Amino acid sequence: MDDMEKAIIEKIDTMKDEIIQFLQNMVKIPSEVPPGKYKEISKFVESKMKEFKINTKVKKKNIVGEIGNENKLSLIFNAHIDTVATYDGWTKDPHGGEIVGNKVYGRGAADDKACVTAEIFAAKALLDLGVNLNGKLIITAVINEEIGGLLGAEYLVKDEVITGDACILGDVCCDYPIAYLGGTMQISFIIKGIRRHAQTYPDLPPPYRSKYSAINAIGKMLKIMNFLMELQEEFKQIETKYPLHPDFPCSISSVNFTMINGGKSVTTIPDNCILQCLISVIPEMDLDNFKERIFNYVETLKKEDPNLNIKVQIGAYMRPHITDTNSIFAQVVKEAFNTVFEEEREFKAFIPTTDAQIFQEKGIETILIGPLRGENNHHAQDEFVYIDDLMNVTKIYALTALNYLKKV
Repeated sequence: MDDMEKAIIEKIDTMKDEIIQFLQNMVKIPSEVPPGKYKEISKFVESKMKEFKINTKVKKKNIVGEIGNENKLSLIFNAHIDTVATYDGWTKDPHGGEIVGNKVYGRGAADDKACVTAEIFAAKALLDLGVNLNGKLIITAVINEEIGGLLGAEYLVKDEVITGDACILGDVCCDYPIAYLGGTMQISFIIKGIRRHAQTYPDLPPPYRSKYSAINAIGKMLKIMNFLMELQEEFKQIETKYPLHPDFPCSISSVNFTMINGGKSVTTIPDNCILQCLISVIPEMDLDNFKERIFNYVETLKKEDPNLNIKVQIGAYMRPHITDTNSIFAQVVKEAFNTVFEEEREFKAFIPTTDAQIFQEKGIETILIGPLRGENNHHAQDEFVYIDDLMNVTKIYALTALNYLKKV
């Protein structure tokens, strides 16, 4: 550890109370999607960046800050200000930002307002110490990550509101850098049938049918579900070769039925059924291949059954990515972990998808660094983040920016 690295770590430690308070205040501002009302939190984050003398602009409620200059490389910090819904079952105020021991509680405390906090205060540490970056650091706090990045990171990257050579993205497990990412496909199946009295005109095969007979949309969905369960059995045969975080140990791809809706009453044949699924694949898997197989199977069913009225819709679609861990950027990240933890930390794989794929598909080298643990209850009741993890992430961000954007 050189003198500047030591100074950065010490500086961040002196800001601990301010860092915690900022996270608490962010948690107190609801930013759930849906409904996606970001005006208050966007202004709050923008105000803090400006207070720290970070050059700031707001684009569609996404906050973009910059420090440094155009001389050499550019590094992006990315985290998201939106959260999933609060749901029920909390024993703490979901928007209270309450501190209990070494934890900050509240929706978004871990996912992902801790990373928004870390990136801003990492930049502040560099500014307060007068570090002259021979390159540009871009700090983004984006919306709509929980619904696939629409109008958030996707807009900023694809419309080139921001560009960069490398990116650190939060929203991931702690203690290790993440370089190997799984892929995901959100897919919906919509079947329309014919509604009839369930006893008078049941959905039965010939010769028990008439022109008034029902077509049961839920019943026709069963073949789709069975096909997907067969796909899950196939997924069990292939485990990822990449090391996983001990709190996130699932080593195979998965099919999850996340929502199903259909029917009107117990005595009426349902004329509609909507099945929503999340297919998550390990880094080695070819997601395009599975998408093609699903669509081919649906076309086969339609040919076999003229009464099948089905539509298939793809929502979020993110391919797996594998980052080169021998690159200059990856080695800088690894050194930052070694400095903070005083030991070597290997790169890990992470199957859940984030905004990272948006940056990677644009050719921006991306590594994920976050504060999540299995016990944090992100997307569940009583979400929290450990203060120590928040502080460590802030230090790793700052050290990475320091050493990637070489000092003059």
